[in-house]
Amino acid sequence: MTGKTTAYAERLSALLRERGMAPARAEELVAELTAYAAEAGSPLEEEFGPAGELADQLTRREGADAVDGPGDGPDTWVWTADALQEVELLARFGGQGREAERLDRLGRFVCRRDRQTPLRWSYRRETTGGRHREQLTARLATEGWELFGTWGPFAYFKRPEAAVTGPAAQLSAPPAPPRRRVYFAPWILVTLAAAVAVAVATVLLAGSGAGLTDGASLAGALVGLTAGGLLGAWAWRSAARRHTG
Repeated sequence: MTGKTTAYAERLSALLRERGMAPARAEELVAELTAYAAEAGSPLEEEFGPAGELADQLTRREGADAVDGPGDGPDTWVWTADALQEVELLARFGGQGREAERLDRLGRFVCRRDRQTPLRWSYRRETTGGRHREQLTARLATEGWELFGTWGPFAYFKRPEAAVTGPAAQLSAPPAPPRRRVYFAPWILVTLAAAVAVAVATVLLAGSGAGLTDGASLAGALVGLTAGGLLGAWAWRSAARRHTG
């Protein structure tokens, strides 16, 4: 870890203990968060915000007096997916007892699962905004749906299966967390890679004078690249709307 990362981790651990969390659990949480930030390639503070605010969130969520060590409290798992897969994945992970608490600042799902009494969860995604979103949230609340996050045009709702099936919603043997945290379709990654390659090639050609010899040619290439990107985004959004459930 870098010096900055180490300082943040030590401060977070100290704050968690000050708020009453058991030292073993505090160290476990800090280790999990540090490993996740390292995997994401982001500094801890950029990934999770100020240490004081994060400590407040963690202690409120788990309840300091209920955490005695590893294996007693809920486990946390953060993942992300493209818009075409996330509805299906929410249903799968909800069936494994994972409750999505919120979307973080990067649009990733922050999920938890109680280790002792895991329950199944149902999810739905709606495409709406503004006043319509408020009206929809109020209407769905009468059916037990709770808004837990928004991202762009999408609003995400959750409901415990117990509201529909009762005791049958409890899991007796929940599976282990998946190894993957990122779920993007290969064609999306290929498209992004191609866009980056075209952008780099454009800059290199402009710098060398080959092919793009004047400002008009460079501007035309950049306009074409932008138009292609917007067209791809439009196609992605259209497909995502068809998959909204």
